[in-house]
Amino acid sequence: MRKQILIEKNVLSTQIAILQESEFISFYLETCIKSDKQNRIVVGQVEQVVKNLKAVFVNFGEEKNGLLHIKQVPECYQNKLSPGSRLPVQVVKQNSGEKGYKLTGKVNLMGRFLVCLPFETGINISKKIKEQEIREVLKQKLQCLSNGKYGFVVRTTAKNASESLLEKDALELIEKADAFMKAKDYLSKGSQLYEDPPLFMQIVREELEGAEKVEIICNQQSVLSAIQADIGEEDDEEHISFKLCNEIEGLFQVYDIEKKRTQLLNRKIWLKNGGNLVIDYTEAMTVIDVNSAKAILTKNPQKAVLDLNLLAVKESILQMLRRNLSGIIVIDLVEMPSQEDKQYIYEYAKELLNKWGDRRTKVYPLTDLGLLQFSRTKKYIGLPQQLFTSCIQCEAPYSENSLSYYMMELEKTIKDISEKTEHTAVFVEVAPIFYQFLLKNNCIEQLENAYNLQLQIERSTASSKKMFLCQFYQR
Repeated sequence: MRKQILIEKNVLSTQIAILQESEFISFYLETCIKSDKQNRIVVGQVEQVVKNLKAVFVNFGEEKNGLLHIKQVPECYQNKLSPGSRLPVQVVKQNSGEKGYKLTGKVNLMGRFLVCLPFETGINISKKIKEQEIREVLKQKLQCLSNGKYGFVVRTTAKNASESLLEKDALELIEKADAFMKAKDYLSKGSQLYEDPPLFMQIVREELEGAEKVEIICNQQSVLSAIQADIGEEDDEEHISFKLCNEIEGLFQVYDIEKKRTQLLNRKIWLKNGGNLVIDYTEAMTVIDVNSAKAILTKNPQKAVLDLNLLAVKESILQMLRRNLSGIIVIDLVEMPSQEDKQYIYEYAKELLNKWGDRRTKVYPLTDLGLLQFSRTKKYIGLPQQLFTSCIQCEAPYSENSLSYYMMELEKTIKDISEKTEHTAVFVEVAPIFYQFLLKNNCIEQLENAYNLQLQIERSTASSKKMFLCQFYQR
C-alpha cells in the first residue's frame, strides 16, 4: 500500500491530508488555539468527593471540572482524596456540549512504539504480536532498560522495530517519566506536566504502521527535519521518502485535492451521477441524507437506485474520514425494497472501511427504514468542532463559521498579499469580536513576523456582515 502524507504548515494552522494510492482519504487540522486537550497531563485539585458515584470532581484549570473515578486513581493517592488535595490527572475524554471532561489518574506517556505507565511496573505486550520468542525478547529488553521502575505497553508497531529504535523510544519515555515524577507534587493547580507531540508527528507515526511505502511531503524543511529526527534514519532507508514542496499555489493545489478539501465545509455534496448528500450535525449524531436530485432513475430503477446508494455510501464514508467525524453517523439512503441490495450495501461499506484502514468505525446492517448506521470513536478534534459554531439566533449546532475559520482565512489573504504582490503594509478592518480573538491569541504579531508585512488592525464600526476586510497601502 502506497501512502502520501501532505503537511501544510502555516503560521496559525497546520493542515494534514492522507492520500492512499493517490486517493484523498483523510484530513486533520491543528490551529494555534490549542483546543485539543486529549492526553494532556496537568496538576488537578479535588473539589468534591461523591461517594455514591465512587468518583471525585477535579479542578484542573478548565471552566468545567473533570470526573475522576476512584478506580482510576493510583494506589499512592487512594488515601489522599479529600477536597483540596492535588494529584496529576490526564484527559481521556474531552468536554463536548454539556458533558464535562473525563479524567484518569493512571497517566500514560505515548511514544512511537511504546507507552510508558509511570504508576505501574508490569510489561504488557500487544496481543497482535503472537510470536512467543519476540514477546520474551521485548519484555526482557524493557525490564532491563527501566529497572522495573515504570510499566510499559508494547504497541504492535514494535514488532518490526530495530533494537536501536526501540531502545531510543524507551529511553526517551523514561526521561520524560523521570521529569514527570519529579515535578508532579510541586506544581500549582492547572500546571501542565505533559502533552502529546504536534499533531503532524502523531499522524505520521500512525500512518507508518502497515504501509509498504510512505512519502511525506511538506512545505517547510523544519517540519521534515523534525519528522526525520523522530522516526530515525533506519526507517528512512527502508520505506519512507521525504519531499519539500513550497510552491506558491500551495501544497493541496499542487496535488489536486484543493477542491475536495474546500468541500469539507459544504453542507451539500454533489455525486457524479447527479445525486447529492446533505450533511447535518446535531448534538446527538451526524445525519447524511441521500437525495436522487438530478440522477436519472427511470431506466431499470432498481439498479439505478442501487448505483446511487453505492456512490452515496462511498462519498459519505470519505466525508466522515476527511471531516474526522465521531459518535453516531446515520446515512438515510434512497429506499431499496430488495433485501439482497441492502446486504450488498452493508458489505460494501465494511469493505471500504477495511480498504482505507479505518479501525475506529463500526458499521451496522441496514434498518427496515433504510438507514445505514455507523459508530466511530473520537480521536483528535473533528473539523466541525474547529471550523463551525452554533448560531447565535437559533442555537443550531455547527451552523456558522467559527472565529478559527476566519483566522485561517485571514492568514490565507495575508499570505497571498505577501507572495503575489509588492505591498509592504496592509490595513485590516475587523469585527469587534474577531479583533479581541486576534489579540488574545497573538495572531497579529505572528503574521507580521512570518510574512514581513506591517499590519494595521482596526475594529469595524459599521454594521457589516464581513468578519474582516483587507486594504493595502505603500510604505
